[in-house]
Amino acid sequence: MKVLLVNQIPEVNNKYTFSLARALKKREVDIAVCGIADDDVSSYRDIKYAGIFHPYSKESNPLKKVISYYKSWKRIFQYCEKNEIDIVHVQWYIFSPLDWHFHKKLRQEGIKVVTTIHDLLPFDKKFYDFYFHKKIYSKSDAVISQALMNREKLLEKFGVEGEKIYYVPHGHYMEFAEKAGFEESRKHLDIPFDKKVVLFFGQIKKVKGVGVLIKAMKKVAEVHKDVLCLISGKVWKDDFAVYADLINELGIGDYIRTEIKYIDDDDIKYYFNAADIVVLPYLQVYQSGVVQLAYAYEKPVVATETGEFISVVKNQETGILVPPGDSDSLADAICWYLDNPDAAREYGIKGKEDLSVRLSWDNIAGEIKSIYNKVKYNE
Repeated sequence: MKVLLVNQIPEVNNKYTFSLARALKKREVDIAVCGIADDDVSSYRDIKYAGIFHPYSKESNPLKKVISYYKSWKRIFQYCEKNEIDIVHVQWYIFSPLDWHFHKKLRQEGIKVVTTIHDLLPFDKKFYDFYFHKKIYSKSDAVISQALMNREKLLEKFGVEGEKIYYVPHGHYMEFAEKAGFEESRKHLDIPFDKKVVLFFGQIKKVKGVGVLIKAMKKVAEVHKDVLCLISGKVWKDDFAVYADLINELGIGDYIRTEIKYIDDDDIKYYFNAADIVVLPYLQVYQSGVVQLAYAYEKPVVATETGEFISVVKNQETGILVPPGDSDSLADAICWYLDNPDAAREYGIKGKEDLSVRLSWDNIAGEIKSIYNKVKYNE
């Protein structure tokens, strides 16, 4: 069985795709990863890589972006024919009309299509996205959802047959937790050793609740003068000036530091090793790899009661869950960790132990290989 695992997003960290590919390879699946042509995949030389997707996002003209995206899909189709691919496993649909066109074209040629849903619909969805995503999901040979909450929506709104829907959670990131000393990390980021660091890490977009975190830090800083909130990540279709104005309005600039940029893979270890607490104040989410990364570094987590956080974080055991949009509850949870550092460390340790077993890539690869077999052989 030959599988092409498609990873289309530019400037994405490849941890999910290649962790899955490696685990599937160990389970004797003949797998290749398709991605961006100029993506740096030097750390994954053990996996076959087809860099045939053009970095369309770098095109300034919208029409050129669409043309580039079309040509990339055409190259994928040609690759599948040439290499006799049995299954194309797609994880993200960027321009759904063209995605649907090639989805249909692949299946017409007898190539099976498996879809993994990271986000049910794009958070910046266009007027046409529901229409084409419904076609894509309902006509896929199998749909893998990383969030239990998606099943009913897939059945009722997207017309997917129940027997084609599979729940397979996001795997852990234990192998990517690179060690760096506390002092080394603090020096690298220029953070004083005596500060208690609350880390927000990842893409900054409207659904991530950064404004809620900033409001919560006003309350935290009133009690804990040694706290520093580190907000790190690249802005995606949001305006960080709004958050900067809120920080100034609340007068908490001394307690919040912002690093608004893409964080290189080589620097991730410094952020997590320097942190005391990781916060995920999301207003809406289907799943997030950041929570897995936090536990890989044995960090206590505060997350919101939404999406797959409910399944990943065991409340009052491996982390604390708070209502979305509730800055007071978020502040109280952060303060509890700061007041109980021993319990905080224990939560982080338990979280790592729990996910190491429950969300192991070997288990996930076993489930996905079983899905491939059902799709190809009707097992």
